[in-house]
Amino acid sequence: MPEFDFDNPVPFLNPKELEKEMIETMFAHDGIGLAAPQVGIQARVFVMGHRDNPEAAQAFFNPVVLANTEEIEVIEEGCLSFPGVFVNIPRPQKIRACWQNSQGEFEEGEFEGYNCKCFLHELDHLEGIVFQDRISPLKWAMAVKKSQPKKPKIVKVKRKFR
Repeated sequence: MPEFDFDNPVPFLNPKELEKEMIETMFAHDGIGLAAPQVGIQARVFVMGHRDNPEAAQAFFNPVVLANTEEIEVIEEGCLSFPGVFVNIPRPQKIRACWQNSQGEFEEGEFEGYNCKCFLHELDHLEGIVFQDRISPLKWAMAVKKSQPKKPKIVKVKRKFR
């Protein structure tokens, strides 16, 4: 995925507008993260945020993980690209990352817990990886099957007539 070029931004969307529209799209689909490739934009940018604190939602342009802990945490993940499918993915407990904000300024920070998982999940999208790629085909098939609505069982009853 090509880096976001602040000198020649994505056509028709300046970085601030792109951030705003991606956050709106993410919240409209009950997400906590959304990567540009998921909405057809070929650039290294994603957004993260929680509905309970929408003003803290933000975009991460050209993100890079600088370091991560060796300790691994397994937390259930979902993805807007696969509605209703949830799988357990092992990821580092904590990371240190840098990125550019929507003004092109460089920032650096640490993420842990679910924010860490979300950051890495969205970064995967920028690398062309979906969470299906992180588990075995059998676990994926089971997760997809579990996400399907259950069909009612039809019970045949034999009736005797007099």
